[in-house]
Amino acid sequence: MGFKEILPSEIEKESFRIIRKELAEAGKVIPADVEPTVVRVIHTTADFEYADTLEFSKGVIEKAKSAIRSGAHIVTDTNMALAGINKKTLAGYGGEVHCFMADEEVAKLAKERGVTRAYVSMEKAIEINAPLIFAIGNAPTALASLNRLWQEKGFRPELIIAVPVGFVNVVEGKDLIRNMDVPYIINAGRKGGSGVAAAICNSILYNMESQRSQGSQRGRFSLTPLEESRRTVPVDSLDSPKLRAGFTTGSCAAAAAKAALLMLLEGTDISQVSIVTPKGITYIAEIIDIEKTEAGVSCCVIKDGGDDIDATSGMKIKASVSLRDDGEIFIYGGEGIGRITKPGLDQPIGEAAINSVPRKMIRENIEEVLAANGAKSHGATVIISAPDGRDIAQKTFNPKLGIVGGISILGTTGIVEPMSDEGILGTIKAQINMQKALGKKVLLVAPGNYGLKFITDEYQIDEDRAVLCSNFVYDTLMMAQNAGFEKLLFVGHLGKLVKVAGGIKNTHSKYGDHRMEILSDAVSKFAPEERFSKIKSQLDECVMTDEALRIIDEFGYKEKVFCHIAESIKENMESWAEGKITCETIIFADGYRLLSESPGAKDMLFEIKGEG
Repeated sequence: MGFKEILPSEIEKESFRIIRKELAEAGKVIPADVEPTVVRVIHTTADFEYADTLEFSKGVIEKAKSAIRSGAHIVTDTNMALAGINKKTLAGYGGEVHCFMADEEVAKLAKERGVTRAYVSMEKAIEINAPLIFAIGNAPTALASLNRLWQEKGFRPELIIAVPVGFVNVVEGKDLIRNMDVPYIINAGRKGGSGVAAAICNSILYNMESQRSQGSQRGRFSLTPLEESRRTVPVDSLDSPKLRAGFTTGSCAAAAAKAALLMLLEGTDISQVSIVTPKGITYIAEIIDIEKTEAGVSCCVIKDGGDDIDATSGMKIKASVSLRDDGEIFIYGGEGIGRITKPGLDQPIGEAAINSVPRKMIRENIEEVLAANGAKSHGATVIISAPDGRDIAQKTFNPKLGIVGGISILGTTGIVEPMSDEGILGTIKAQINMQKALGKKVLLVAPGNYGLKFITDEYQIDEDRAVLCSNFVYDTLMMAQNAGFEKLLFVGHLGKLVKVAGGIKNTHSKYGDHRMEILSDAVSKFAPEERFSKIKSQLDECVMTDEALRIIDEFGYKEKVFCHIAESIKENMESWAEGKITCETIIFADGYRLLSESPGAKDMLFEIKGEG
C-alpha cells in the first residue's frame, strides 16, 4: 500500500475511524460512556491492549464531567502531562491545570523528608481551593500520597486517573487507588504514562465540548433566547461576554410540565417548548424521554447551568402530568426530589423541596395551557422528579440543610447567573435561618469539610449543627447578625483562619494569600529582631501553613504565636460586627490537631454541646 495523501485536518478523524473499525473486527464491545476515552488512549499509544486493561469505576465519566462543570482543577505529576492537557477547554469551565514537581519548596521538603517530589506535590495540591482531579502518569509515590491523604485526612478527590508506567510499585500503587472509595480510571499492569494521563483528561473535555456543540445545534443549550432578550434586558444583568448564563431547575421543571400537558391535551409529540422566566427572558427547552400512559404524559428537560459552578447541570428534570376533574392544580415531588425535614426553609417540614417561585412558574404555565385548550375546569396533577437526584444531592448542601432524598427545585429569576456568588450566599443564609428556627443560641461556623470532620472527631458534635461558610467569612457574620445571633464560634484549619487574623474578609485565593506575611507579623511580636530575621527568612520560603507551623514550633514560639492568631481572629470578627456578636475561634492544623483557641471558645463549645 502506498503513502496515503490526506488533509491534516482529517488525520485524527481517519485515525479514530480505523481504531473503531479494528476494535469491531476484533469483537471488542466498549461501553458507550467510556468508548471515547478508550479510543483516544489507543490513538495516543497505537496500543489496542488498552481496550482490555483500562478500568473505570461506576459512572466515572459522568462524575468527571460534573466535577469539571463545577470548576474542577486538574493536578498532574509531570510537566509533560501538564503540557498535553487542553487548558483552554478546561478554563472554559473555570478550571486550571497544575504541576508542582518543579516547585522549589516541594523539592526542598522532599529532600528533607527523604521522599519523592511527587509525594510532597500531592500534599501541596490539596490546598487548592477547588474540586480536584488527579492525572498521575508517572509516579506511583503520588498515588501512595493520595492514599495517605484519603486515610488520614479524609481528603476525597473528584477523580484519580492512575496510569503510571514502570516496574517499581506501579501495580501496587494502582491497587491502592482501586481500594479507595473514590472515582477512578486505572490502567491495569505496568503500562501507562504521561501521554495516557493527558489523553484521558482530553477525552472527557473534548466529549463535553462535542455534547455542548451538538446541544446548541439542537436547541438544548441554545443561547438564542438570551441573545434575543438582550434587546430589552441589560447585558450586565445576564452573562458576561466570556461567560454563559443558564436556566434553573425551576425553569426546567416548569418547561417540562408545560410540554407534558400540551402533549396530553393535543395528542402530538413536541420537541421544544418555551416559557417566560420571572426575569422576563424566554427559555426554549428541548423535550426528551417522552412517555405516554393511560394516566398521563411525562417528559424530561436537561438542566443547563451555563458556566456556573453547578452540580445539577446536565441532569434530567422530569415532569409527569395527569388531568383532574375538580379544576385544582396540585404539585408534588417524586423520585429524586428532596423532602424538607427541618424548619427555616422555603417550604414547611414534610413538603417536597420545590421552592415557592418554581411552584408559581409551574402553576402559571399549567393554567396557561389549560385555558388555551379550553380545559381549565379539569385541573392537573404535576409530579416533578429527577432520576439521578438522590446521588447528585450528595454533592449539594441539601443533606446539610435537612433536605433528604434528592435535589431541590430552585430559582427566583429562572436564570442561573454565571460564576456568581449568589447561590453560595443563599445556601449559607438558609443554613443560618434553619439554625435560628431550631432555637440555637450559638452559631457554629466552619469554612469547609475539614472543619466539619474536626468538629465531629474532636468534639462529637453532629456535623449538621455547623454552617459551612466557604470563603465568605464576613458575609456569614453579617447574615448571622441579621438573623439575630449574638454568639458565634468559628472553627477551621490554620490555612484558612490565618487570613482572617490578618483582616481578610473573604479567604478565596483570588483576593490574595498573605498567610506567611500574617504569620511573620505575629512572630515579630514575640521574637527578638535577630531571631525573628531567621524565622522570617524560612517562612518566606514556605508554601504550606503546616510547614510554617513546624518552623515556628522549632523556634519555640508556637503557643504564643497561635494564641495571638486566635485572639486576632476574634478581635477582627467582633470589630466587623461592631460588637453586636461575641465571636470565639478554635484553630486546628495538620492531622486535625487542636492548635489554639480564643479565651472563651471552650465555654461557647460547651454551650453548643448543651443545646444539642
